[in-house]
Amino acid sequence: MGNYDSRNPHVEVEADKAWSIEQHAIDPIPLKDRHGTPAELFKMWIGANTNYVVVVTGALALSQGLSLWQALGAILVGNLLGCFVLGLTTIMGPRTGTSGIMTSRSSFGQLGSFLPKAVSLVSALSWFSINSVVATQALETLLKMGGFQSHGVVWVSLAVILAAEILLAIFGHATIIAAEKWIAVVLAILFGGLAAFVLPHTSFAMASAINHGGGSISTWLIAMGIIFSYPIGWANFASDYSRYFPAETSWKKIVLAAGGGQFVALMFCEVIGVLFATALGGSLGDDPVSQLGRFLPTWFIVPLLFSIILGGIAANVPNGYTAGLGLLALRIPINRITSLTIIALFTLCFRVVTVFYGQFFDMYQVFLNYMVFWTAPWAAIVIVDYFMRRGRYQADAWMKWGSGAYWYDAGVFWPGVIALLVGIVASLLFSNSPTYVSPLMRDYLGWGDLSFEFGLFSAGLTYFTMARRSPYFRATVDAVAQAAS
Repeated sequence: MGNYDSRNPHVEVEADKAWSIEQHAIDPIPLKDRHGTPAELFKMWIGANTNYVVVVTGALALSQGLSLWQALGAILVGNLLGCFVLGLTTIMGPRTGTSGIMTSRSSFGQLGSFLPKAVSLVSALSWFSINSVVATQALETLLKMGGFQSHGVVWVSLAVILAAEILLAIFGHATIIAAEKWIAVVLAILFGGLAAFVLPHTSFAMASAINHGGGSISTWLIAMGIIFSYPIGWANFASDYSRYFPAETSWKKIVLAAGGGQFVALMFCEVIGVLFATALGGSLGDDPVSQLGRFLPTWFIVPLLFSIILGGIAANVPNGYTAGLGLLALRIPINRITSLTIIALFTLCFRVVTVFYGQFFDMYQVFLNYMVFWTAPWAAIVIVDYFMRRGRYQADAWMKWGSGAYWYDAGVFWPGVIALLVGIVASLLFSNSPTYVSPLMRDYLGWGDLSFEFGLFSAGLTYFTMARRSPYFRATVDAVAQAAS
């Protein structure tokens, strides 16, 4: 039971058993505890991405001033690109046996990796908080429908949502995988019901009247960039859920399963979002949950609110789990449960800000654009690093500090750090999004948002050019090759 059998990857292991607390943290998973197949990722990513926040993301494409067909085109292209990158950032898990952001140690050095790790932690905390807002709004609406009108309802709702999310995150990897596949089925049925009720309130005539004539190619690029931002925002988490697989698992199957599962869920929900926004005249507003009563029969609102709550929790548990691993990756001397408590407190503070000072819809759009500035360059670097190494890493070096293959030059691998900074600068330089418009794009080029395209390309090319000339890089590759022979 406790030993891995390569002939039966479905075997359950004691260290990672559903509904028991996971025994591993960021330490590389030993071979005896390896289990699972890529098919798990397909179900897991559908469950994690079938939620109302994704519906809101689809509506954002229409709100940029696009026609219906332009918005649907932006959703298709943005998700194809974003989910493909997500799939590629999943393939390191089986070869490294550790979490996604820990992969940064081979690309940036043990000390240099603190830069992407810190930003990744902020991103994971932000995702966790954003999804908690929507789930809390749904539970708050549900309680008020039941007659609870107290001002404290919002805080009771948040406490319930946080408790459920943190509990599942504490159980860890196997529990998340097991829960997500069943949640995916329930959510697909309920969100399919939402589509069925919204569709009669939309028409091509209505869609043509909204943003009549559509937007320019520049506007379309902005919308496509926003759509791309959602799947790429999960890239730094991706290997967290493939790290238990046997090391010889096909990387192509992993890309197809992870990217394909996310693509199916995102297309399904974002198309609903476009149709819903069309029925509402082009936007879901700042409280998208409250808009549900416009078209839905009373008897369906309750199960749909339940699905929004469940979807928010399903999306947030992986975020909380990853944020917990992120705190540990920063060498903070705490355990995984303590790290999740810190995350819950951060989310509480974020919710206070959104209740009293912020407009959720605007904050979410800004956050999506911000994600691209660093995640796209980081993803390009770790993907290029993987293929330059042919997926071969020194497993005993991941947890070493002050020595080992990934200590490089006083803890820093400069090709990775420089490539990340080049990618971020390029992203900002070619940004023309609601978050930031660069002077180059505004005053000279006048194009649409090309931040992620230039961020990916410039970071990947810079890393490839510099790393292959580095004696440190060649030394680590040669050492692995000699050990294998």
